[in-house]
Parts: sequence; C-alpha cells; structure tokens
Amino acid sequence: MVYVLNFFNRRGNRLVASALDVRRGHRVLEVGFGGGAAMPTTMAALDGNGVLCGIDLSADMARLVAERFRDIPGDVTPLLACGDVERLPLRSQSFDRAYAMHSHLYWPTPLAGIREIHRVIRRRGRILLGMDVVSGVRLVRWFGRGYTPAAPGALQDLLRQAGFVDVSSHKLTGGVVAVVGTRA
Repeated sequence: MVYVLNFFNRRGNRLVASALDVRRGHRVLEVGFGGGAAMPTTMAALDGNGVLCGIDLSADMARLVAERFRDIPGDVTPLLACGDVERLPLRSQSFDRAYAMHSHLYWPTPLAGIREIHRVIRRRGRILLGMDVVSGVRLVRWFGRGYTPAAPGALQDLLRQAGFVDVSSHKLTGGVVAVVGTRA
C-alpha cells in the first residue's frame, strides 16, 4: 500500500520543501512520513547541511524507510523514530520547519498534534500541513468510520488556536492544498 500512496502523492510531496522554504542548515521534522516520499526533495533542499527527522506511528514504516535511505549517498540521512504526534519525543524549539503530508487527516485530535508541533518549532519556524482535498479527504471519510477530517479552513483555525501566525492555504498541485503558518 505504501508504494501506491507514494505514487499517487508524489507530485505534492515533491513540492513540500519549496513551499516551506527549506534551506541549507535547517532542522526539519516530518510527522507521519509513511513511505518517505517527501524526504528526497527535503534532503536535496538541505544541500548536505541540516537535519531531517521523521516521526511515524508505524515501526514497519520506520524500518522500510530506513532501508530505503540506507545506501543513498549524501550528507543528510533521515533520523527516523516511532512516536505519536501528541507526544513527540523531541526537545522544545528544536526545528526550523515541520510538515505532515496527509497524515494529519488521521490524527485523533488534530489540535493536540498541532500544539505539539508548535512546541518543537523554533520562533519564526514554519509548519505545513498538506492534503489531497479531493480523493484524500474522501478516502478518510469512507474508511475513517464516521471521522471527519479538518478541511483547509478548519486547519487554519486550528493553527491559529495553537499559536501560529501568518496562517494561509494555497494549492500545491492538483487537489493538494497546503496550510502553512509561522510560530510567533
């Protein structure tokens, strides 16, 4: 399944680093990395100097992605760990950028996850929550047993409640929308 998701989400995942303005030397967090589809462009944006940390609930995904990136040459190797977005095993204010592509659609309490990401982002750091508003949201509704994921407008409100400023949303590609904000 991870290969199918990586294939269908590839265009939006390739644009995350540029939408977040990831640069050389940044410390970047991906929450819910799944198959690691967004990691190559993030590592390229770090240009050999920086940190990419991935947190995912699934130990299987962590093993799969660690194997995938094990032999890739370069100075940035993703640091992968299992964890819950509501209790990130990370120091406060330790990242410049953070993103979640589609995974936030499955968080039981989106505001709690966003607040936890706010905790680990440095001042003037940025967050991006991306989602396929056409097929992705529809799939979550079909398989989420009555769960209704937060749409872009509601995500903007949740980011503001968590303390982010300059919150906006824009189209990444196709049906993928990114909601971004800055930590004050």
